Amino acid sequence: MAAEITVDVESLAFGGDAVGRQRDPDGARTADDGRVTFVPLAAPGERVRVRIERAKGKVAWAELTAIDAPGPDRVPPPCPLFGTCGGCQWQHVTLPAQHAAKHAVVARALALAPDSLPPVIAASVAYGYRDRCRLAVGAGGMLGFRARRSHDVVDVQACPLFGPELARALPALRAMARGLAPGVELDVQAGADGVHVNVVRADPTSAAQARREVDRLSAAGVVGLALAGKSTSGQADVDVAEPGSAPLRVPADGFAQVGRAGNAALVAAVLDAVGPSPGAVLELYAGSGNFTRHLVPIATSVAASDGDPGAVERGRRNVPGASWSLRPVAGAADTAVLDPPREGADRAHLTAAAAARRRIVYVSCDPQTLARDARTLAVSGFHLAGAVALDLLPQTFHVEVVARFERD
Repeated sequence: MAAEITVDVESLAFGGDAVGRQRDPDGARTADDGRVTFVPLAAPGERVRVRIERAKGKVAWAELTAIDAPGPDRVPPPCPLFGTCGGCQWQHVTLPAQHAAKHAVVARALALAPDSLPPVIAASVAYGYRDRCRLAVGAGGMLGFRARRSHDVVDVQACPLFGPELARALPALRAMARGLAPGVELDVQAGADGVHVNVVRADPTSAAQARREVDRLSAAGVVGLALAGKSTSGQADVDVAEPGSAPLRVPADGFAQVGRAGNAALVAAVLDAVGPSPGAVLELYAGSGNFTRHLVPIATSVAASDGDPGAVERGRRNVPGASWSLRPVAGAADTAVLDPPREGADRAHLTAAAAARRRIVYVSCDPQTLARDARTLAVSGFHLAGAVALDLLPQTFHVEVVARFERD
C-alpha cells in the first residue's frame, strides 16, 4: 500500500476537488515538498493525509485518508451518500466558502481583479432546488446516480437537492426501475403542471414495464411519459417557466435550467446585461426560448437559432414572436446573446456573434471555455465590459457566468 502523504489544503478548485500542497509534517524538505495536489472531499484550511493515486510533473491527484486538522469551513454533509454518490462535491463546506471558491474561479479564468467581479449571486436555495435530473438503473433494478469517479450506480432513496415534485415522484420511479434493465436511464423534469419522464435506451422489456407503471406514476405527479423522446402517454412536456413569466414548455429530454428559481435569477442577469433597449437581437443557442421569451418584448426584432430541430420547433411554439432557424441568420444585429454548451461556442457562432454592432451577452456554464472565447471576441473588436457569477447549483462546483462584451 502506498505511503500516506500530508497535504495542507488551500482552496476549492473548479471540477470539485480541493487543492493544496504536500508538506513534510516534521519540517524536513523532500523532493515532493510543495507539490500541488488535488484532494476530493477535503476543505480549505485543513491539514489532511492522503494516498497518491497518480502524478504528472509537479501535480498529483490523491484520495483522502484522514483529516488531521479540520478547516473552519467544514460542516457535516446532510446526505448519507455524500462522498459515494457523484452528484455533489461540496456538501462538506459552508455555502459562503462555496461562493468564495466560485468567485475565485471566475475571476481567475477571466483575468479579473477579485474586487472587480461582484459577489456571487445566490440564485438557488442551498437544498431542494432541483427540478430536473438524470437517474440511472443499476443491477437488480436499483435507481440512483453514478458514483463518484465511477460508472457504478449508487442506490438513491432520497436526495436533499430534489425539489418537492421530484421528491414526490422518486418512490414511483424506483418502483418502475425494479423492472427495467441495467443501463436504462430516466430523464426527469418537473414543471408547474407536474413531472415529465423520458426513458432512455429502453429495450422492449423495459419499455413494456414503463407502460405498465403509468397509473402508479400518475398518482405520484407524473403527467407525461416518453420512450426515447417519443411521447407515450399523457402530456408531451411540462411548463418549466419561472413564476410570473411566459410559459416555457419542455419535455424531460429537452434542455432547461436545473431549477425554476435559479433560472429566474439567470434571466434577470441576462436582461440586465442586455439593457432595456437592445435593438435588433441575434440569439444563438436559443434552446426552446428561455431567454427569447423576455427578449421579444424589449427588442425591435429577435432572430433565434438552435442546432436542435426539436428545440427550434418548441421555440416556435413557446415564442412565436421571434423568427426561428436551425442556423444563425446572416446579417448584423445590434445585440447578440449566446448560451452555448459546456464546450463553448464554435467558430460559426462566434463569427455570427461578432457581427453585432454594439454588444454581446455570453452565458456560460464553464469559465474556462468562456475565457477562451473571450480571447476570440477580443480579436474581433470586443472587450469584456462586465461579468457576474451565479450559483445555480449549490453543493456542486458548477457556476454560471453572464459576461457582457462591448464593441471597442
